[in-house]
Amino acid sequence: MDFDIAIIGGGTAGYTASIILGRRGKKTVVVEKDKIGGTCVNYGCVPSIFLSELSFLYSRLSEIGNYKGVNISVSLDNFFTKRDEIINYLNTAGENLIKSAGGEIIKGEAEIVGPNEIKVNEERIKAKSLIIASGSKPNKPPIEGIENAISEDEAVRLTKIPSSMVVIGGGVAGTEIAQIFAKLGSSVTLLSRSKVMKELEEETRRVLLDALEFDGVNIVEGATPTKIKENKVISNRGEFEGEVIVYATGRTPSIPKGTQDIGVEVTRNGIVVNRRMETSVKNVYAIGDVIDKEKKVAHVAYAEAIVASLNILGSCEEMDYEGVPQVLYTDPQVGIVGDKRKVSKFVKFPYSANTRAIIRGLREGFSLIGIDKNGTIVYSEIIGDNAEELVNIMALAIRKRLTIRDLAFSIFVHPSLGEVLLNAARDEFDLDVDIYK
Repeated sequence: MDFDIAIIGGGTAGYTASIILGRRGKKTVVVEKDKIGGTCVNYGCVPSIFLSELSFLYSRLSEIGNYKGVNISVSLDNFFTKRDEIINYLNTAGENLIKSAGGEIIKGEAEIVGPNEIKVNEERIKAKSLIIASGSKPNKPPIEGIENAISEDEAVRLTKIPSSMVVIGGGVAGTEIAQIFAKLGSSVTLLSRSKVMKELEEETRRVLLDALEFDGVNIVEGATPTKIKENKVISNRGEFEGEVIVYATGRTPSIPKGTQDIGVEVTRNGIVVNRRMETSVKNVYAIGDVIDKEKKVAHVAYAEAIVASLNILGSCEEMDYEGVPQVLYTDPQVGIVGDKRKVSKFVKFPYSANTRAIIRGLREGFSLIGIDKNGTIVYSEIIGDNAEELVNIMALAIRKRLTIRDLAFSIFVHPSLGEVLLNAARDEFDLDVDIYK
């Protein structure tokens, strides 16, 4: 079988590339060993955000109703089924989008046998260009008895709420999973080798930890698990029992068989590419979580797929990784963007002084904006309601190199949550009139 482009992996990066190239007349094939949508749709963003929102509604809707003078009672129903319905819908939508652009999908595991040839289910496929978009998989920590635990991917696809849970790993996935199941009624212990979400400013981290503890999460920092025996985790900080034990200890790239045999350079963190998404082998590209990069998130994979596709079509595009936002889907949400190392000063504004937050009844948190010595916005942390959307504003500000004055003298809708950013900027000039000083 001959194609213009063969794509290994049908996740965010792979299906995006297939659609772009197919719409422009290229004959593409996507080889996927599991389900279209990859980690994001099947085991990551979609199920975890669904459960995060569900747990928020279950735990806080009555409180919000009381705040607004409405009596609301909430009970759990068939939410696991609803989660799976959404995942299946997005699986099917992804397949249909690929096919509507003229692409073909082959289910199976691909082996690279040459720069222009792969093998799937014992069938040879030739292509003028190859895109490796095979994603990543959970990193299984070297703990004795780890087979008694489940991965972060499996945790967000559970079909019942466990009575108790131990989560190993205090990063993004571990923190999200711990709070989700605590809100849903599980007794949860979160074990972290160092500080939970240590990348955050301590003030932001403290608000997050207070929220986790309020929801009943038992946080144990400085914990090094040494053994898992049946339903018990043994560590230097004691023994912790859970009906379900979850490891959320990072991810490792899924490198297709034969990748290095054809000369593609690979490190422990993934396939090495340049900013045009080209590997060390001509006409072989790599995109998404499989590549060696710092931020492995779905929204970056989209951009990499666009760059690689356009370059295959003859353009000369390069990736720009400045201002890549990241969101922690906790309650409250946390948005992070920029380079903290460039910060010389922070400005801040609390949600509790924001009119829209007061109306909504979700007043915990604040926005933090970091500026360099020239007043250019270089970093931001937002902890609070709708941080996932607000952080996009700060991402654009960083990418466009806006100064704090540019933001302070902008005009946002009033009342709106976006004003927590506007007023943080105005704080620099003592123009934030909604707080007492």
